Amino acid sequence: MQLFAHDVPELPFPADTDTLQMLWCPLDHEPYSQPHPIVRWRKAEEVGSLLTKAPEPDPDSDDSYLPMACVLSPERVEEYPDGWELPDELMARISAWQKDASNSDDWSYFSHLSAAPGSKVGGWVDWIQDPVQFECGRGHEMAHLLTIASWELDIKSGRRWAPVEERALLTPHAPEEVQNPTDLMIQDAGSLYMFVCLECPERPVDYISQGS
Repeated sequence: MQLFAHDVPELPFPADTDTLQMLWCPLDHEPYSQPHPIVRWRKAEEVGSLLTKAPEPDPDSDDSYLPMACVLSPERVEEYPDGWELPDELMARISAWQKDASNSDDWSYFSHLSAAPGSKVGGWVDWIQDPVQFECGRGHEMAHLLTIASWELDIKSGRRWAPVEERALLTPHAPEEVQNPTDLMIQDAGSLYMFVCLECPERPVDYISQGS
């Protein structure tokens, strides 16, 4: 993945950088049987000559970690914290609203209103399992940098989060490329979450993956 400051100015680029590059080793790494990602903050004008053809992956690579080549089309969305990160009192009010007869359209906070599912930059984490707090080596709390997800959405959440152009395709027999356009599979339909320290000037990154 490659992102530029002119496309995503909200990213916490270190001083004198304007390009984020994320690569990973497409082999299983411990402790969670996940690919090993590497993040580089760079300056676009110093990248140098570009390859005309992408190198072939190692023959031992796990096919589930080799994404389909694609072009990113970023879209900004409004979301709210994952339900597991809300205070108990607020979550109780949300649960009561979901069960209320006035909610005749069967809206769900987790599926339609909280953290957006799928691969994304910034925002709230759409946790699959219990939330995890990250600190950098200097003890600073780290913020969500990006999520790489196996599945962009499901039939239920797609009602809110699918691109408008694709919502008509979201049926019980929807083509897999709508839900999994990159053909990735991390753990058991899981996600890889990356975090960045906003206080350290070099912007160190850490990560964890979770499966369903």
